[in-house]
Amino acid sequence: MQIDNDFLMKLYEKILLIRNFEERVYKLILEGFVLGSVHLSIGEEASAVGTISALEKEDYILPTHRGHAQHLAKGADPLRLMAELAGKETGYCGGVSGSIHIFDRENHNLGSNGIVGAQFPIAIGAGFAIKYKKLNNCVVCFSGDGATNQGWFYELLNFASLWSLPVIIVVVNNLYGMGTPYEKTSLAPISKKPEVFKIKSDTVDGNDVESVYLKMNDIVKYVKKEKKPALLECFTYRWSGHSAHDKRPYRSGNEIASWKKRDPVIIARNKLVKRLVSVEMLDSLEKKVIGIINDAEKFARESKFPVFNDEMQL
Repeated sequence: MQIDNDFLMKLYEKILLIRNFEERVYKLILEGFVLGSVHLSIGEEASAVGTISALEKEDYILPTHRGHAQHLAKGADPLRLMAELAGKETGYCGGVSGSIHIFDRENHNLGSNGIVGAQFPIAIGAGFAIKYKKLNNCVVCFSGDGATNQGWFYELLNFASLWSLPVIIVVVNNLYGMGTPYEKTSLAPISKKPEVFKIKSDTVDGNDVESVYLKMNDIVKYVKKEKKPALLECFTYRWSGHSAHDKRPYRSGNEIASWKKRDPVIIARNKLVKRLVSVEMLDSLEKKVIGIINDAEKFARESKFPVFNDEMQL
């Protein structure tokens, strides 16, 4: 089974947008224009795009601290997002949230935070609200592999199962919790943990956006029809360190190089070429995306810093 070329092109464009956005953010970090704690997801783009593209706009998401890709995949404006990272008043939160705490009401993005696993109890509340209001929506709670060892993760599994909540947990398994390999923290495969709570779970190649979308599409249909939770584990890899200034001493160059051969951008592009989409069309799409990123940087640079006073309400 495969998706049609036009839809795959849309997914590819989103992957390109996220890749170029984060590469530009890294450049601006080194320049000193973007400050504060920033966690990039270069290499993980297909997991965000594939899962979120299976949702309706009215469905909710809870991103992680490594959430730029999830924000953009859900429809965030790159200009406002870049402005927020730069601490400018035109950003999503008026320039006061930085990278980790962005909230986007318009796109049903309930916001990210810097506390590992804090999204899990919020997902319980959001799922319960959807059920209580009898909405035909779901909430997608993103997580890294390391956070699945948090106690709140098991509380979410327990309550979501017990109360039949429309919660989908998407675990972006990039193999490391900060600098610690997952296998050094748990002997249980993540996708097996929900079985104890009788929750449907599956795994997917998180670098193949088409595969991610197809798996997620089935899960979304299941959750909305059966009114039950589910989990999807996406195996992928972050090319950068845990945070922007992490030099990755805990990973070998060979490991990083082998994963770069599984670049989500190249995988999607090669599929389109094999399906007879012209290289010229793909190159034109890349130029369009770079133009958007240039506009985002320009917008952030030209925007003003917020001015605070005693009467200001955030």
